[in-house]
Formats: sequence, C-alpha cells, structure tokens
Amino acid sequence: MLKNMGYICRMACIFLAWPAALTGQTVLEIWQIQGSGGISPYTFQTVTTGPNVVTAVGSGFFFMQTPEQRSDGDALTAEGLLVIASVPGGVSVGAAVTVTGQINEDDGMTTLYAQEVTVTSAGAALPPAIALGPALPSPLPAALPSLERIEGMRVVIEEARVCGPSNFDEDAALSLGAALPQREPGILFPGQSGLPVWDGNPEIFWIDPDGLNAPNSRFLSVGMQVSGSGVMMQYGTRYFFLPLQYSTSGSALVQAVRPKAPGELTVGSYNALQLRTDVSNYSQRLAKAARYIVEALRAPDILALQEVGSLTALQDLALQIGQLDAGISYIPYFRTGNDDIHVAFLVKSGLQGVNVTQLGKDMFLSLGGRLHDRPPLLLEAQLPTTPPTPIAVLNLHLRSLLGIEGADANFVRTKRHEQAVSVAQMVQARQAQNLVVVGDFNAFPFTDGYVDVASQIAGRSSLGAQFAVQPIVSPALTDHAASLPEEGRYSYIFDGSAQQIDHCLSTALSDFVGAELQFARGNTGAALAFSPNTQLFQRSSDHDGLVLFLLPAALVSAHEAAAEALRWHPNPVAAGQRLYLKGLDASMPLLLFDALGRQVAEGRVDTAAGDWVVPVGLPPGVYVAQVGGLRLRLCVQ
Repeated sequence: MLKNMGYICRMACIFLAWPAALTGQTVLEIWQIQGSGGISPYTFQTVTTGPNVVTAVGSGFFFMQTPEQRSDGDALTAEGLLVIASVPGGVSVGAAVTVTGQINEDDGMTTLYAQEVTVTSAGAALPPAIALGPALPSPLPAALPSLERIEGMRVVIEEARVCGPSNFDEDAALSLGAALPQREPGILFPGQSGLPVWDGNPEIFWIDPDGLNAPNSRFLSVGMQVSGSGVMMQYGTRYFFLPLQYSTSGSALVQAVRPKAPGELTVGSYNALQLRTDVSNYSQRLAKAARYIVEALRAPDILALQEVGSLTALQDLALQIGQLDAGISYIPYFRTGNDDIHVAFLVKSGLQGVNVTQLGKDMFLSLGGRLHDRPPLLLEAQLPTTPPTPIAVLNLHLRSLLGIEGADANFVRTKRHEQAVSVAQMVQARQAQNLVVVGDFNAFPFTDGYVDVASQIAGRSSLGAQFAVQPIVSPALTDHAASLPEEGRYSYIFDGSAQQIDHCLSTALSDFVGAELQFARGNTGAALAFSPNTQLFQRSSDHDGLVLFLLPAALVSAHEAAAEALRWHPNPVAAGQRLYLKGLDASMPLLLFDALGRQVAEGRVDTAAGDWVVPVGLPPGVYVAQVGGLRLRLCVQ
C-alpha cells in the first residue's frame, strides 16, 4: 500500500515548489479539517493547524493528531492527519508542530501537503490510542465505514487474526471477530433493490507491516494473530493499520486430508493455477503442485484438475508425482477445450474400464460464441469390487465472476447462468449413476445476487437472483461441504473473506456407504512468499483442494456377510439416538473417530438389547465407528 507513497511524496515536492501564500489562511483543528463525512470540507484549500502532536514519522511524511485536551469529543470526526512534507530533521514522535498547507484527498485519505512546518516543542504527551475490537471496525455495513472516523489516528490491536495472507504488496487482511469472515449471499452493499445484499464484511482491515519502517513480515498467513500499535490510514476502499511496533503469534494453518481407510475410494479436485509449460517458473510450479497432491491431498484415486495448460503439463505432473513417491502411478486423461487452460484427470491404475468424455464443447451461448470455454469432462469407471462398483465424476471449471459488474455485466451473467443450466441438464441425465460433480464452479454455495450457479446445478431452492434458478435437477444433489463446520466451508480467500467456490456435489451414491469431505489447507490461506519454496506444498495454488472419501457398499456387504457387522438404522442419525446392531461381541469396544481421525468416544455394545446410543452432545459431522477391524461411516446431524 505505502509502496505508492513515493508518488505522493513527489507530489509534495510540487506543492512545496509553489509560492507559499501563508497570510490570511484559515486556522483549523484537525477534526474540523476531517469533518464528519468521507471527504474533507476543505479540500484544495490552504489551511493552518496546530500545534498538534506528531504520532508517527515515515520517509517524506508524518502523522499528527490533536492533543487530548483540544479534542472535540465527537466520535464521528477523526483527529489524526497525514502530512506530506520534506522536513530536514526536527520532526519526531512527540514533537508539537504547526503546519500550513493545502488539503487534498488521495485515494480517500485526507492529506495535508505542507508548505510550512514549525516545531513548537518536543516531548509532548501522545494522545491515547483507540483500541480496535469486535465492535470497531463495525461489522455492520454503512455508507461511511466506521474506520473513516479514526483515519490518521493512533490505534492499538490485540490478537487480530489474519484472515487474508500476505499478498504481492506484502499486506495482509485482519479481523477481530471470533471466526474467519465469510462471503455471504447477495450483491455487495448497497446492492440492488429486490435482490439479496451482502454486507461486504466491513470488519476487515489490513496491515502494511513496514509502512512505518517497522520490520517487514512477508509470511503472515491464516492461523496467525497480530498485536501492536500504530496509526490507521485509508487507501482506496481499504483501511490499513501501519504499525510502529507489532508482534505475531500462532502459525500458518497447514492441514493435509486424513489417510484413506482400507477399501475406500478417494475423489479429489484441485485448481492447478495456470499450470502451463510456457511460464518462466514452470519447473517450480510443477514441483509444488506434485508435492501438494502427494502430501496434502494424499494422492486421491481420481483427481479432477482445473487450469491445466496442456497434455504435456499433465504428463509432466504425473511423472513428477511418481518421482516424489514411487508408489503412486497416475494415468493422465486430457481433452483439449476452447481455452488456453483445460480440465483434466489423473487416475490411479487400479480402476477398471475408464472412459473420459468431453461434454458440451460445441454448445453455443445465446449471445453468440462458445458456451463452455472449459467444457465439462466426464469420467466413468468401475472399482474392482465383487460385484464391480460403478463411479462417475464430472469435472467443472465454469466462467469466473470477473466482469459480473461493469460494461460486460450482461454477457458475464448470461454466460454463467446458461453454463449452469447446461450442466444441470448433464447432471439430471445421469441421476441414476453414482455421479460426483466436482471442480472450480467460480460460484458460491448460494446466490451472488445476479446468478445462483451452485443452486442451479444442485437442484436447490435459491434466495433469489437476477437470473432465476430453473427447475431441472430432481432430486437435489447432496452438497458434501454442508456437513463441515461453517468456518471450514471455504476453498478460496478473496480480500480477506473466506469463500467456497470449489464444490463437491453428488447424486444418491446408492452403491456407497456414507461420504466424507475434507479440504487440504495450505494454499489459499498461506502467504504468497511461500510460493518459490519447492520443499513445502504451501501456496502451490490460490485454491485449497478437496477430497471426498467413499466406501463401496460391496465391501461393507462382504464384511457383514462374513462377520455380521454393524447395521445402523437410520444413517444419518442424531446425537442421543439409539442404534440397533447385530451379532457384535460385547468384549470388544466400539470406538468413534471424527473426520480428522481423532477418537471422540468409546463404549461397548449392549449385546442383550443389541443396541448402542450415540453420545449426547456430539457435534454434527461425519464420524467413523470401529469395532475390531470393522469400520463404518456414521453421519450425525
């Protein structure tokens, strides 16, 4: 953010070169200059203010604030001000200064371009810092953001959580709530009449670690916290905490999916972020992607990939994975689409009868041109069970949200809607299959206010959109992310807001018992500075990949026939519900594990009554019950 300060300082030199008409200027307090709106009422006017206390000094600029005894006591008016000045010494924190110059608005920040700076004393008491917390920044949307009222003022934060990792400018997003800010349904506030509105998560603000010459931190990542003191600055629509001093705690959230259990089938999805042979860092990108697939996704049996540049890139990726782990052998499946990036599959050699078909490549948009830039790719195969278990996976990479507002808005919205309708028809035609629909939908699990892509494909009702959802898919598909805790339902972080744009839906999957979804953390929440390190899988992409764990019913049936194993009625169940079992040895404990493989309960089956009670207070989710060597998925709602 302050990487742009050089431009502002050059502008200051222009101002300083002007003849200084310092007589008859308006004398004002800072809170009068700031006013109670978003723009100073004295913009482009020459004013004098002071003496005020210098609170922070940068290169060619400093911040000053009204002394506490002259405060107007009005929470609606800021009492800090950014001063652009080339002052040869004498200005330091704690100095009292009087400044004359011209008021300007630079990217939303009220700025005083100094023509004259007079230091009147040193060692002045600093005004008290304002503590940021759950109520400030306000979580409520407003025409005037709450942080506008403390622009340029001293602030202090305590354990603000990183909700958006360090970016190309080495800035990171912060929030002070108990949970990650989530993208919610609707159009960004103030929205449009008659359509859902999203508040924009106004509680998010940003940190520029070295904006005031404090040590830089390029690795701020989700999972970490920041504490410190400094000043608040506006740049565009963002408000930045510029620390004089700060500390960090916690560590980046890095979490692989669990190992698969014996007999399970795993279906993964991963956006490989423009994996193209013509990029300068191709070898690095290839190594990172392979490491993420092996170490974070644990090499799913079927891996649906998006943003693959070519068959060569896909083959190179399969080779790189094999070099990283000789026990993994992937067969690449690639079809050329209508774009320079494509959807593709990597499939382990144990599956039988693999057939890959491209769908909708020659379909046209009603406004002209191809409908699908990256045509959906359907994989059909069989698992070698007795009898064989069929599985189908539809891999999607739909039109992005880019341009959904602006000159091309009608084209973008129409294309997103017609693509969703097209995919819904493909899904409905395959309702009888064990169909898993995965990929980068470039859409939230709910309406964005203009188009409700995910609900159209899943056959769900919508909260409303400019393009209404058409009744095509019935029965509705299962959204496997819905079983996760709300804070864990994201695959992408944009401007500090966690959002799920990568999805995993399915038909009834009648040939499988239960289904469990996990995201592999370490990409979207990790700082960009991790990207060059090929020894770590962090930031191999800007999306977190996902894996769906499925257990073929044929294997469960075989176990039951051999050992009269578990029989649950019904599944899913509720905490506290009594489950009826059959033929279990009471001497063996029944163990219950959560989705991360942690044991959460232990009990014994009442063989006389033939039952077991699900523990009361068990949070909703997917669990694995185990008696001896027998395991069965248990969904608690």
